[in-house]
Amino acid sequence: MSQSRNAALEQASKWFLRLKDAAPDHADRGRFEAWLMESEANRQAYQRIAETWGDFDSAARITHISQAMSARKLDDDIRKRQRANTLTKLGTVVAIGLASLFGFQQWQNWQAQPLETIAQTSAPGHMVSRYLPDGSKLSLDAHSDTKVVYYRDKRYVRLLHGQAVFEVVKDTDRPFIVESDHARITVKGTRFVVNMINHKTVVAVDHGKVMVETLHAGETTSVLLSNGEVAEVKDQVKPVKLNKSAKDCFAFLQGKLIFDGASLSEVTETLSRYRQPPIVNHSKSGTEISAVVDVRTLNTFIKSLPAVAPVKLQESQVETAVVDR
Repeated sequence: MSQSRNAALEQASKWFLRLKDAAPDHADRGRFEAWLMESEANRQAYQRIAETWGDFDSAARITHISQAMSARKLDDDIRKRQRANTLTKLGTVVAIGLASLFGFQQWQNWQAQPLETIAQTSAPGHMVSRYLPDGSKLSLDAHSDTKVVYYRDKRYVRLLHGQAVFEVVKDTDRPFIVESDHARITVKGTRFVVNMINHKTVVAVDHGKVMVETLHAGETTSVLLSNGEVAEVKDQVKPVKLNKSAKDCFAFLQGKLIFDGASLSEVTETLSRYRQPPIVNHSKSGTEISAVVDVRTLNTFIKSLPAVAPVKLQESQVETAVVDR
């Protein structure tokens, strides 16, 4: 039995029991009629409940006629049997509702079973691309980490660290969902990039439509992105569209890192995806960096940072530290 049919039967039994003896002008009757008109499934479900009730009524009338002919206390007999008949019908309606609920729970458990799980990571300095079970393509930036789980009703990716581009094959029955520490991104079929960087998540869309929601917010906060649009998401804050080129966000696939007014922390975190030891910002400078960096000349750019910001570099075996001068 389908999910929608189970839900309709459950709701139909509730409406029937609520309104079976109610006055024609009962306050809930308008809401009931609106529910009834929502779909053919609702009407069929209510008809099934009503027919079940009606079948018991017919059988009861035949029994009453037969027994009344030989019973002296017809009124008492009718009252007793009406009570028993009502309890029987109530039990049947409740049983249908419980069976529907049990079936729905079983269906939910079946839907929640993973069909396939993939853990995909990339090492510092090395990007990775692969096709997923449905033909969608995952392209991981260097030093990134994802977990992919495919279910019967959805395709789910958890971005644990770094950045990834998704080229999603359209499937209207199974939305493609990506979650980071700050955001949930839902699509049907599109190409987009998700970058978890400097305590925020940046989402850019090449083509298609993407729904971006803030995780952990007190209320649902979302924004719809389409071709060429970019949004930034932070914890507990509504997603904000940025006046930024989406193409710049995909440039890393061609070995280019484009910074447009980026903080030193964002720059150093991005650069650390491509080198060991990592470069770490300890400076309190508010300098914003705008530059196009070729990953093949990364060290040259790092050495030039003291020329564009009031900082100096301190080298050690575990990190290259950016500190205030």
